[in-house]
Amino acid sequence: MSEQQSTQGTIWAVFGHRLAIEGPDGRVLIDLGPEGAKALTLEMARPLKEGDSIAVSGERKPSEIKVTSITLPDGTCHTIAWKKPPHLGGPGHAPADPAHALAALERAGYRVDGEAKRRPKHFEILATKDGQAVEAHVDLDGTIRKAKPVATDRLRAS
Repeated sequence: MSEQQSTQGTIWAVFGHRLAIEGPDGRVLIDLGPEGAKALTLEMARPLKEGDSIAVSGERKPSEIKVTSITLPDGTCHTIAWKKPPHLGGPGHAPADPAHALAALERAGYRVDGEAKRRPKHFEILATKDGQAVEAHVDLDGTIRKAKPVATDRLRAS
């Protein structure tokens, strides 16, 4: 699970909707998202540029901070809303129900040997078919994306 983080600094590089800042926490990559960068440019009447001092808060990812709040050089604070990825459910999208994935495997002739492990876009499930142990990747809608062979000792460990 990602954590919230705040930092401040001076922009030293701009990469589209990402900024690199340098401050008390060292160099940090900041992601405004395409929509967030566009909205800020419209509100500021100019894009953020090298040399601007900013403060940000957002969700810390392994390589960057996905900004949810930014304080601009003039002191104004703006909120950046991130859209929920469509694969996480919502109108017109498959629910994240492991029963759909398990049933799809059984219909395809697999014996389920482990629990459905949730991933952002699919479930991973240890199963066996025709004597071959596999790690099946099943999309949220029940489509079997792939079944890659695994060592049989993984089945016992699950």
